[in-house]
Amino acid sequence: MLIAGVDCDHMENQFQRYWDSPEKAALYDQKVEGDGDPFGVYNHESEIYALETCLQERAPGMLLDAGCGNGRFLSRLPASTTGVGVDASLNLLKRTRDHGRGQHHVCCELERLPFKPGVFDTVISCRVLQHLHEQERAVGEMARVLKPGGEMALELYNFWNLKTTYKAIRQTPWLRRILNAPFRAVFNSMSPFDDWGLDHDLYNGWFQVKGWMRGFGLAQISGRGAGFGYHKYLFQPFFIDAQWLKRAPGSLKRYYQGCFDFEKRWFHLAWFRWTGEKFVIWGRKQG
Repeated sequence: MLIAGVDCDHMENQFQRYWDSPEKAALYDQKVEGDGDPFGVYNHESEIYALETCLQERAPGMLLDAGCGNGRFLSRLPASTTGVGVDASLNLLKRTRDHGRGQHHVCCELERLPFKPGVFDTVISCRVLQHLHEQERAVGEMARVLKPGGEMALELYNFWNLKTTYKAIRQTPWLRRILNAPFRAVFNSMSPFDDWGLDHDLYNGWFQVKGWMRGFGLAQISGRGAGFGYHKYLFQPFFIDAQWLKRAPGSLKRYYQGCFDFEKRWFHLAWFRWTGEKFVIWGRKQG
C-alpha cells in the first residue's frame, strides 16, 4: 500500500531491541496502561494527554504512530482517522493487531521508514527516541513521510531532569554498588540503585530536538512538559508508593489526580517543558 522499499541490509538488526521477545512484549502490554496501579494509570494518562493536547484541533487524517508499542494511542483516535502503527518489535505489533488498534501495522525501524515521502497528515511518537542510536536520522525520517502542512508531535524523556542523574548512577556498576551498600546493610534486600536494565537509554533536551525539527523543515514549534521525575527516583525505589498504597490507597489516588490536574494547568509553561520528566514537542511541516 504505502511502502516504498525496505533496506534489507538492516533487517538482521530489526528484531534485537528490548521489547521484542514475547515475554517483554507481554510485560509491556500489561504494564504500559497502568495495570490498575495508581502511578501507572496516572503516567499513562499524562503521556496521552500531553501528546494529544499538542496536536491542533483538526482531524488527524492519515496518522503514523512511530513506535506504537501495543497501540495505546491508536485506540484513542477518531473513527475518521486511518491509523498506521509501526514498531521494530514484531511481537508488540501482533498485540496491537490483536487489540484491534489501527488499520495497518508495519514492522520496521524508525531510522528507515519504508514509506514514500509526504504520505501522512500526522506523525506521533511517544517515548521511543531514547532507544535509538540514530536519533536525528529517525526524526528526519518522520519528517520526510509527513505531508507539507502536516503536524508532528514527539514525546521524549528530558535530559534536563534529576531522573537523568539517577539513571546514570544505576548504569554505573561501581557507583550503584557503593550507594546500595548502606540500604542493603540496614534493610537487607532494599536496592534503590539497582541495575537500570537498559544498556542504551539516551535522553534528549528541548533545544536539541527543536534544532533537528527546524533542520528538517518544521516550524511553529511549541510543546509542553509531562510528568514529575521524582516519582521514578524517589517514590518507587524507596517504596514510598508501595507503603502509601498499602496504608491509604484512596489518598494515593487523589495525590496522583492532583499531579495530573497540576500538569494540565501549568505544564504548558516553558519551565516545565524544559525541565519536566518528559516533554512533547510539536511542529508543522512547511510547504
